[in-house]
Formats: sequence, C-alpha cells, structure tokens
Amino acid sequence: MERENIEKQLFEIEVLQSIYSNSNEFTLDNEDALYEAQAYLSQPEDKTLLDRKLGFSIKFSADCIDEKENENKILLELVCRLPSSYPLLSPPDIFVRSLSIKLDRNFSEELSNCVKSSHDNDSAIINIIEWIKDNVSRFINGTSEKKNVQNESSNSEKKIYERVFFYSHHIFSSEKRRCIYQWAQELNLEGFFMPGKPGIICVEGERTNVQSYCAKLRSVPWQKLQIKESQCFEFEPEEWKSVKKFANFEEKIFTSNNQTFDLGLLFAFLKEKNLDYIFTLYFGVDGKLPSTN
Repeated sequence: MERENIEKQLFEIEVLQSIYSNSNEFTLDNEDALYEAQAYLSQPEDKTLLDRKLGFSIKFSADCIDEKENENKILLELVCRLPSSYPLLSPPDIFVRSLSIKLDRNFSEELSNCVKSSHDNDSAIINIIEWIKDNVSRFINGTSEKKNVQNESSNSEKKIYERVFFYSHHIFSSEKRRCIYQWAQELNLEGFFMPGKPGIICVEGERTNVQSYCAKLRSVPWQKLQIKESQCFEFEPEEWKSVKKFANFEEKIFTSNNQTFDLGLLFAFLKEKNLDYIFTLYFGVDGKLPSTN
C-alpha cells in the first residue's frame, strides 16, 4: 500500500505542476525528496528513501465579491506536505495563507473538514483548491474595508516559527523529565514529550525560543539525541494560532490497559494532529491504530 501511495503522490504532483506551470506558482519544498520518492518505486525495500516527505506550495488567485458587489482577486498560497500514508489512509497536511488580506479564523476549521473529507480521492489537492476558490470569500474580515485590511496585513509583523521533533535513545531520568517540561514552559513552547525507550520530544513556537530550547537539551548528557524533523514557518501571530498543532506542552505516556507501551496509541495521537507521517520517521514502518477489542 505504501508503494501505491507514493505512485499516486508522484502522479498528483506531476498533474499539479502542469496546471500551475507559470513562474513561482508551484514550488517543491525539496527536490531531493522527489528524486528519492521516484527511486523508491524501483527500490521499495529501501525505506530510507521515504525519510523526506514530499511537500510543495502553490500560489493561486481566487475571485472575491465584497459588500459593495465589487469583484476582486485575492492571492493565496497553499502549503502542503504529504505523509507516506496519503491518499489511501490519511489526508494531506495543508494550510493556506492569504498574501493580501486577512482570513476569518473559521476558515482554518472548515478547510480542515474539507481536507479530511477529500483525501480518499486521487485528485484531493485539486479538489481542495477548488473548494478554497469557491468558499474563501465567506471568510474575509471586513471586505468592505479591504484596503485598510490589506494595509494592516502588509504592515503586521510576521514571525518565524519552528516545529522540531527529537529522537532520544531513552528518557527515564526524573530530572531530565522535569527539565524537558520546565524549559518548554519557560520558553512558551507547545508540544509534548514521551518518556521511555525510545524517547520523543516535540516542541513548536517562535523559532528563537525553539532554538534556545534545543541548546538547553544539548547541554545535558544523552546516550543519543538527534533531530528527526524540523519545519519552519513564517506567519503573523494570529495566523500561527490556527496552524500550530498543540495548545500546550505536556508529558504523554501511551500505555494500554495492562500498562504496556502501545505504539498504536502513539500513532492515534499523531494522526489526530495530522502528524502521522512522523511515526514512520521514528520507527521505519507505517503506524496502525490500536485494536478496539
């Protein structure tokens, strides 16, 4: 199934590149990831070729009717990341930002519902973009004062945010667990950490704070500590609130009823955050939801 997913992803990217072929319309996050995914089709036994997930951004315009019945075009950017389980098992990781105006907070929620309901279709991204074009005008704040909103948006200070996933050989020490949690609180970061063997730490927030947190982690001895995934974003603070995956920072222990470690519970937690592709980065296999028996 993983091979079939990659085939569908590559085909969809090819279609999107042909549709958005003008300069700067379609941009790959990492061309090496594309080459490695293509190589995987002939070397499916080499799972390391899927370590870097396919991702891209698409810039497009949508028509908007303001309160005075004037027709305007707004410029949007869709940012997409494809987990290895897409499209057969999970949706793409998508967010949209406006390059000219502010969008209502409800837009992110309805977009998320659209993404979740569309991913069983091979052309999910195209359908999602069409949904955005058809619906985005409903989520524009103060369209009758569009010029003021545009000026405010252009003058607003954008910030760099970062999300980092760490792999640790183990996290058992009560002192380390205290520091992992306390440092995140001090630096106003969200995310989670999973003690045990292996140990997982995820933090997100303003990049300067994330970098400070990383430095603090590396200041203490570890048997093994490495970054598995790092993502950077540029947003206004209000936009970031609708994009971030976590509301706070907490310790998470994934155990079943008999108190044994349950990878299925970890996968379910990541899937709920639309981060299920991270599971494969850590364990080299696709995750499975816990048994309901």
